[in-house]
Amino acid sequence: MHGNAAEWTLSDYKPYPYKATDGRNRGGGGDKVLRGGSWHDRPFRSTSSFRLGYPDWQRVYHAGFRVIVE
Repeated sequence: MHGNAAEWTLSDYKPYPYKATDGRNRGGGGDKVLRGGSWHDRPFRSTSSFRLGYPDWQRVYHAGFRVIVE
C-alpha cells in the first residue's frame, strides 16, 4: 500500500499461512497488524503484503487508519 501513512487494521498479528478460522479477524487480544508503508519507511515496505505487529497501546507516529461503514 503506497501512501502517506501505514494503516492499522483490526486483525491480530499471527503467522502465515492465513486460516480464516484462527480468530485473527475478531479483534481479540495481542499485537495488531500495521500494514503497508509510509513516508518514514524504506521502499520495500511500501507494499500491501508488508506487515508488522505492534501492541494496541503503542503509539506509532507514521500510522493512520481507514474509516469504514458496515
